[in-house]
Amino acid sequence: MQLGRWPAPLVDPVRRLAMPAEAQRAYLEAIGTAPSADELALEFDDVLPRLMSLDAEAVALAERIDALLEAMSGPGPVWHVDALAGSPRWASLRALAAELLRLLPSDLPRPIAPSERAVLERILALDFPGAATLRAQLDHVRVLKPWYEGSASLDLSTGGPAAEVADGVLPVDAQVHESGELTGEILLWITDGRLSAVEYAWVTDEPPTRLPPADQVTARLR
Repeated sequence: MQLGRWPAPLVDPVRRLAMPAEAQRAYLEAIGTAPSADELALEFDDVLPRLMSLDAEAVALAERIDALLEAMSGPGPVWHVDALAGSPRWASLRALAAELLRLLPSDLPRPIAPSERAVLERILALDFPGAATLRAQLDHVRVLKPWYEGSASLDLSTGGPAAEVADGVLPVDAQVHESGELTGEILLWITDGRLSAVEYAWVTDEPPTRLPPADQVTARLR
């Protein structure tokens, strides 16, 4: 089932699972449930039945989140707010929730999903002036909006230091191949020394609706 814009009470539990640990802790303290972190799980459980009405990829992610929360169930230090920042399980939950949030018609901005970040990392792994500074910005990247409804190309915002890189398209060839066939290329846009957009320029009959898997991207300097 394809839904339009979900009401905020349905999207918010997924967004809160995807928030950085410090933001999760601040939320729990603000609503008065800290030092317990279990409200994050309870909120997700409330919306899980609605999530199961989405497409197969979203359902699979929701089921993985639910399974991980179930594996964490029961009393233990993992449910204390101090565990949010240090527990590998909470880190995995945040990554899965960010991927799920990418598939929901939610309010923006949103955290960049791990699969989207991996594409940027693939390109920025190249050695060129300013690359290290751009890589440092990845920890602060958020998705502002797609270029149009259903677009794989995204406007970005980021913090961190500005790179000494010219405005415009980064001088990198990042071709996308699927099963040996060229399907497009990825362009990274820079504004004022910061990552400002990622564009998926396609050569297929139908436009892509999301960025490709990082292992389909081959990058080299121009």
